[in-house]
Amino acid sequence: MKISEAFHATLAGQPLPPQRGKGEPLPASMPDDDEAGARREAPVVWPARLLYRANQAALVAALAVVLAFTVGQVVDRYLLKSSFDTYDQFARIGLVWLTFLGIAAGIRDRANVRIELLNHFAPQRLRGVVNVVLDLCTLAVSVLLVVVGVRLMEVGSFQTIMGTAFSYDVMYLALLVGIGTLIAYLLLRLANRLTGGRFRLDPELEPEGEQDDHRA
Repeated sequence: MKISEAFHATLAGQPLPPQRGKGEPLPASMPDDDEAGARREAPVVWPARLLYRANQAALVAALAVVLAFTVGQVVDRYLLKSSFDTYDQFARIGLVWLTFLGIAAGIRDRANVRIELLNHFAPQRLRGVVNVVLDLCTLAVSVLLVVVGVRLMEVGSFQTIMGTAFSYDVMYLALLVGIGTLIAYLLLRLANRLTGGRFRLDPELEPEGEQDDHRA
């Protein structure tokens, strides 16, 4: 302990901490520090990391398709003036994929639109219960959408998108992939909550400053 620190502690009437003798081993870290360190070092489970990266890559690809065919239509109309006239159809396909994949990513990061008034006044335990209930409700609706989407796939296989080689299967497949990804996120989030946030898959279970680590 420095002399200046001891002097100020004496003036403030605070007891001096016990001094460590020469050759005495360093004191063990506090249990809370060990627990926090273990939490910081706990890695995100690799399936969740892989799924999130794949979701991000698919979102970028879908956005690129929408931009390419939307901008390409303008360029073709005023400069190239070719006979290709199916820009809208391909842009719509990309937009549908972007929508359903974006829904999964938004709910995964809790960036979806929701009423947060209760979160500002409710205790932490009650907020956790509400989040679990909402996740279970979302999971139930998602499973129902998958069941409906499978039936739509059977109907859409006979309907061709005009001017393209695709049928409406490609549209309904976006629904199945997006909602399936959402179901996987919800199951991982529930598993993460059951383990007390050990895998750091839910930003609301993480302390301030560590909420972006799970995206690394």
